[in-house]
Order: sequence, then C-alpha cells, then structure tokens
Amino acid sequence: MTQTHIWVIDAYLFLYVVLTARSREIRWYQATLISLFGFLLALTPFSYPVWAIIQAVGSLFFG
Repeated sequence: MTQTHIWVIDAYLFLYVVLTARSREIRWYQATLISLFGFLLALTPFSYPVWAIIQAVGSLFFG
C-alpha cells in the first residue's frame, strides 16, 4: 500500500467521523480522538505531531 492509498483511506475515515459527529451519534471530543488516533495508526506525516501531543498529555497524567 502506497502513501497515496493511505491518505485516501484516512480522508474517507475522517469524513465518516465528521458525518457521524454531525448526526450527534458521538460527541465532538470522541470524534476528535478517533481522528487523531486514525492519523496515528495510518502513520502519515501528520502522525508525528499527533504522537507528540499524546506524549505531552500523557506526561501530565503519568509523569
């Protein structure tokens, strides 16, 4: 699977999460977490800042 395929799949999943959040089946913070972890799992270039955010938040809770 190429990087382009990953971006297309990730964009589709992002659209799905946005539409699900707009239908009020899930809350906005759940949609945000789903999107961030989707980028993290897809290992796109955006996953590195997401990982940095997760580490920063985790260090606040777990030292």
